[in-house]
Amino acid sequence: MTTKDTKTYELLSGERLDLSQVTESDWTYLQELSTDAREGADYFDLLRRVKGPESPLLDGGRITKALVRSAVYRVAHDIADRVGIKQGYLLAPDVERPATLGSPEKLLSLTEAAELIGISRPATHQALVEGRLPGQKVGNAWVVTRADAEAFKRNRSERGITPSAVAG
Repeated sequence: MTTKDTKTYELLSGERLDLSQVTESDWTYLQELSTDAREGADYFDLLRRVKGPESPLLDGGRITKALVRSAVYRVAHDIADRVGIKQGYLLAPDVERPATLGSPEKLLSLTEAAELIGISRPATHQALVEGRLPGQKVGNAWVVTRADAEAFKRNRSERGITPSAVAG
């Protein structure tokens, strides 16, 4: 976490977020999350504090597009993701790793693939399990090539399947 004086935070992706407009309560929340992450908190506990019903960011509501785009949510999620990577639950974003066949490709974690495709993490997992989305397991984590995730997204779009079409 950064100090309040700097008011910027660098995400795993390298993108820098401006935190100058963060409220005092959100700043305190991020500081507490960051401290717990440094002290070895469990990834899933941190993730619940970011996305779960007890998250102060949700205020008893749901995760919305506006919330997901907000700097506070993105930083909080990034803090949890860093712990997930350290504890072996997630792969670092866009890690160069050799593919099973051929040259090295960009691999995405299950969460990153879901975000790229525009569907939920459980829906992405189901597509992997059913073989509709090609992927492979590395330890206990699924990985998907960026090309496969983009092809899956294109295929859904060509068939007219969008998140709003599924929900409504």
